[in-house]
Amino acid sequence: MARKQGTKVPATTAAPPGAASHSTSGAGRIRQPAGHQLRAAAATTGSEEIASHELTFDLTVAIAYQAIREQFFARLNRTLTGLQVISGTSAIAALSDMIWVGPTALLVITAVTGVVSLVIDPAGAARDHHALRSRLHNIRAELEELGMTAARMRAARAGMARVAADSPPAYRGVQAIAYNAAVNAIYDESEAARYRFRISWLRRLIAQWAPMRGFVFKR
Repeated sequence: MARKQGTKVPATTAAPPGAASHSTSGAGRIRQPAGHQLRAAAATTGSEEIASHELTFDLTVAIAYQAIREQFFARLNRTLTGLQVISGTSAIAALSDMIWVGPTALLVITAVTGVVSLVIDPAGAARDHHALRSRLHNIRAELEELGMTAARMRAARAGMARVAADSPPAYRGVQAIAYNAAVNAIYDESEAARYRFRISWLRRLIAQWAPMRGFVFKR
């Protein structure tokens, strides 16, 4: 039975999976640790229901990851474009004697923002993540429309693997943020607080820039 993103899952029937790796849908495959509460509840809830919940959770994490990256690059693109326009206008140049930023600094800002835009291509990156997010939403929409049979869940996993193949390397800090977003969306706060990763303000600050490969976030 499929669970919608906003559905709260009781603690007695399901709990979120373990730490993410780097292999699925850009946001990492969320794996169940041995002896997990979901596995212990298999006798009473049924393996198919557990599998459907795991798939829904993994899709929620993957969609959140792509959305976070898309929003970051879209905002970065707007910021760089705005700096180029402002620093390159004649009005700002005329006011340069009245403010601490001189004409040379304005030229440097214009050049640097242009180079960063060219090298990073935030507009293109935002479009790529938007396309990946759309594919993941389509996978989820098909499951909602047709139902979660074993065959359809295998097809959905295969679709997520194809999305991962087309995704750029995942950023570990963004994975953790996306995981927390999925936990908040699916579980009540009393349960979510037990499973969220602890992410310091510094790691949140550099999450979009530093891959942090190999770093293990703690709960």
